[in-house]
Amino acid sequence: MNSRTKPRTIEQQKEAIDHVAGLLSREFLYIQSRDTRKDVQRNPVQTLPKIHAQWRPTIFEWFYKIIDHFLLEREIVAIAMDYVDRFLSHPTSNVESMSLDMYQLVAMTALYVAMKLHGGNDPGSLTSPWKVRRKTFCVKGFVKLSRGQFIADDILTMETVLFQALGWKMNPVSVICCMDSYMKLMPKPDEMYSGSVMIMKRLRLGQHVLYELSRYLVELAICINGITPYFETDHSGRFVNSLAPSTVAYAGILLAMDMMTTSAITSETRQIFHQRLVEAQHEMITREDAFTSSADSYMLFDPNQMEVLNIKELIHKNFMPSLVLGSLSQSDDEAAFHPFKVAEAAGMFNHLFFKKEVPNIQPSSPTSPLEEMM
Repeated sequence: MNSRTKPRTIEQQKEAIDHVAGLLSREFLYIQSRDTRKDVQRNPVQTLPKIHAQWRPTIFEWFYKIIDHFLLEREIVAIAMDYVDRFLSHPTSNVESMSLDMYQLVAMTALYVAMKLHGGNDPGSLTSPWKVRRKTFCVKGFVKLSRGQFIADDILTMETVLFQALGWKMNPVSVICCMDSYMKLMPKPDEMYSGSVMIMKRLRLGQHVLYELSRYLVELAICINGITPYFETDHSGRFVNSLAPSTVAYAGILLAMDMMTTSAITSETRQIFHQRLVEAQHEMITREDAFTSSADSYMLFDPNQMEVLNIKELIHKNFMPSLVLGSLSQSDDEAAFHPFKVAEAAGMFNHLFFKKEVPNIQPSSPTSPLEEMM
């Protein structure tokens, strides 16, 4: 690395750390805001509502179908569910007596709002990553999706209720956003090594696979029932943000690294990544007095922290290896060059983590199939 590129690399590294610190600050404010309402006691403990516990995984599945249908970023799913979680934790939601129809209306409206605010409605062009034009959406399409269960006024009225209950805080920090930001702290092979072309190719492939595997795991994590910072569940910890997006993303990346060998993600790479993440955490806590006073109750990044270990265990318990490796067993040309297939052939996976199969049992969707929307 020459003298001209080194300062720019340091500047980019500092920018990445600052960005993570900013995300953590915003996340802290969102989660803590529910503890400062005048109508509730400090740090209220709420159990996951029965209707939400029953239908939340299915709503996630339905959200993903809609987002994939419109070729929007999957991060929108996490944002929409954040709206649902926060709305149901608000005292005005009357969630304990909420009917299934009303619950579906809340979920549908939350997704509609998240798509409008964070997805946009531009059909795009054939030069987009998907090489096709996206379908646009409107409230009438969501009415058709409900199969006559709701009318446009129902959705638009609930939209106003949602905004008011959430205090117009519509830009939460998502698990996907945290994961993307964390991965920018990962040192590039070119920063650390100057080995042969083959070694550098292997290390670059290792980081690409780590990113894709981490993304898969965190998308799985947010679908696990109860992984939300807004309710106390049977596997949450003593910290207010023990199940916060930042913690879930951290646990997902750690699990992904556990699933890969040190020849793919070196020990030095892992150590530097963690050092930078801790630095971002420290900067967030010391940035303002408000955070300093809460530092003892804010979950510091520690791979051996009980909350992190619990989340990793939950993700791994729900992980189905066949969805990552089994679907790549075919011999067609496209599958042969899939990053996971190449990584498996190169011995980059720790197969101790790929042995346990978990049956995929999902309740039926409470809303109509996506195919009948249009």
